[in-house]
Amino acid sequence: MRLIDQKLVVIVLFLLSISLATAATYGNNVVRATLQSQSPDPVEPGEIVTIKFKIENNAGETYEDVIVKLLPKFPFKLYGDAAEKNIGKLKVGSGADAAIVEYRLKVDEKAVEGDTEIELQVNVGVGGLSYTNDEFMIKINSRNPVLDITSIDFDPQQVAPGGTSRINIFVENLAGSSLKNIRFKLDFSGADLPLAPYGSSSERRLTQLESGLMDSFQFEIIADPDAVTGRYKIPLNITYEDEDGNSLSYNDVLSVSVGEEPQVRTYIKRSTSLKANEPSKITIEIANSGTTDIKFLEMFLLPWKDYQLISASDYIYIGEVDSDDTESEEIDIFINRRAKRDGKLTLPVRLSYFDANNIKYHENFNLEMDLYSSWKLKKFGVLERSYAWFYILLLFIAVGGFFYYKDYYDFRRRLKSIAKLSFQKKKKR
Repeated sequence: MRLIDQKLVVIVLFLLSISLATAATYGNNVVRATLQSQSPDPVEPGEIVTIKFKIENNAGETYEDVIVKLLPKFPFKLYGDAAEKNIGKLKVGSGADAAIVEYRLKVDEKAVEGDTEIELQVNVGVGGLSYTNDEFMIKINSRNPVLDITSIDFDPQQVAPGGTSRINIFVENLAGSSLKNIRFKLDFSGADLPLAPYGSSSERRLTQLESGLMDSFQFEIIADPDAVTGRYKIPLNITYEDEDGNSLSYNDVLSVSVGEEPQVRTYIKRSTSLKANEPSKITIEIANSGTTDIKFLEMFLLPWKDYQLISASDYIYIGEVDSDDTESEEIDIFINRRAKRDGKLTLPVRLSYFDANNIKYHENFNLEMDLYSSWKLKKFGVLERSYAWFYILLLFIAVGGFFYYKDYYDFRRRLKSIAKLSFQKKKKR
């Protein structure tokens, strides 16, 4: 019988030692602390969290005040609160008779996500009980784990009608834990959307993405041959799971430009002079030979050694030039003599304009025009041949002939006079 009593005493002592792991015994008093709540739950790094402890007395009323002390360590820091709180003497009982102790803590922005221990001491008089060894845990986690789209690249930037473009999407896991089963899906179901996946499906998957890491994926799309130039929106649906297996999703939109780079050409259409060292009125023509319209077209005449500007301004605003159309502008210049050395006039201009998708372009052109001598221009029939020199020559011949005949006539007359005088003299003798 004694053996049975001894075993019973051992069992009772063992159970009592287990109960004392989470309770403090002071004489006939048993005080227990319980983490009642945290708000928000979970708390994100950098946020303020409010935690509440319930302090209960399961035995006789305490004879001394109960002191509750919080022992925060990284990543927690008291936020406008005292670590030690006196809750007075505790009556026996739980529920309404229990004391609620509240603390406000700031969670460090560099806190690692997960369950993190917070330590608490409950003292009655000189005795006390410490709650450590992961007994009270605060949950730190992103309530909405973020999968961030960091950048989107298009190659080429615009999809030409009937052409293709590769879309590179770069994503980063901004959550404090890994994300998995990540799915990206482009929605091409819009009735007015002239785009479709090309060479592959409209869906991409990533098995897992660790916290703080980046990854990328590609889509290739094609535009309808008769697609109208403009911007089109493709809905993008993203779904994934956090570390606890919770499913999350959000929607985004890709903005795709349909169009192509404008094909703009400019040249000297005509000139009133093809010679150096004289003024000229030059007509500059701008042709839009592409499939997209251009607008807000500006032309700047750039200074150069071959000419001097006579027109009032080196800036000309032209405006819109539709596809398969031209616009012309006239300028007055003086072609410098030194341009004759190269046999051509170089006229540099700069064009600035926008395409139909409001993408701005700048282009420089060196417009060239051949220069000729007067002889060549007459040979080519550009200048009329002049016969003034012929008439001048005839005039010189006529004048010369006149004076020659006059001198010859006078000479013969003098000879006759001399001969007559000589004959008369002989006759008198």
